[in-house]
Amino acid sequence: MKKWVDRAGIALGALTTKKYRYFSDNIDSPRVSEIMESLDMQLPEITGEGYYPFRINWKEKKLEGAFFVEQWLSDNHPVILYHHGAAEGSYDFSFKRILASRKKEIQGNLIAIQAPFNQSNKEFLASIGDLSNYTGMLAASVMIMDGLIEQLRKRGCPKILVTGLSLGGFVTNLHFAYRNTADEYRPIFAGGKMSDAFLYSAYSRITSPYAKNHGKELEATLDFEEEMARKDQHKLYPMLGEQDQIVRLEVQKNSYPSAEIRVVPYGHATGSIRFGMLREYIFEGLKKTRDLKEGEGIR
Repeated sequence: MKKWVDRAGIALGALTTKKYRYFSDNIDSPRVSEIMESLDMQLPEITGEGYYPFRINWKEKKLEGAFFVEQWLSDNHPVILYHHGAAEGSYDFSFKRILASRKKEIQGNLIAIQAPFNQSNKEFLASIGDLSNYTGMLAASVMIMDGLIEQLRKRGCPKILVTGLSLGGFVTNLHFAYRNTADEYRPIFAGGKMSDAFLYSAYSRITSPYAKNHGKELEATLDFEEEMARKDQHKLYPMLGEQDQIVRLEVQKNSYPSAEIRVVPYGHATGSIRFGMLREYIFEGLKKTRDLKEGEGIR
């Protein structure tokens, strides 16, 4: 049943978005790690709660990113940095349901990241024909995360926990693989073999035939499981779904050779709406915040 929900959801999505297919126009792109170093952005300084938009320049592309400080208690509190999934309709759709709706229970600062091309579903779908839009989005998200972590370090925040769902989980893993400056990473329904979702999973119904015919190029551009596997994974706490038909357990578990994987009995769709389960999993990271007493991260 849980597998069927993933497959049926993707089939319906493929019908309703049939003029949009991943990488139908172009599959020529540098790897995310290469793009990261060529981005030009200046993050605003956090002055309190609120929405912080900014420009990102990459070659001829002019991108827009943002972050939202949902809760700011003080520099002396731990921070949760959360990254949304793909095409949520609003960057804070899952964030609100997992974290923001229960922020009074969290004795920590809450920040949501908004990736380029994700102000609306329409904007996201219009971008996916070009692989370089997708990799540029991923690279920008990693560097937004990195800039925020640098800023939070200077402010003296005692712990920085990075997490995200689906696309956000892959961004979490990309930051772990290439920057690794946070204290803890909790990727949810993600791994390091991103191409598998586009080429071989149920999600591949939304991938263009052109991209599928260039699978090797897609793998070379998108996959980073080897970089992840080479890292010391003691601060990496992934969650994968046993029935997930998009981020497949049997494939993505290889990205975590030394991490303790939490496997839950859900598919991608059914697991993504288990907001309480996801919340508690993220909360576990605050409960063991370094330099704080046990449990002080949660009221």
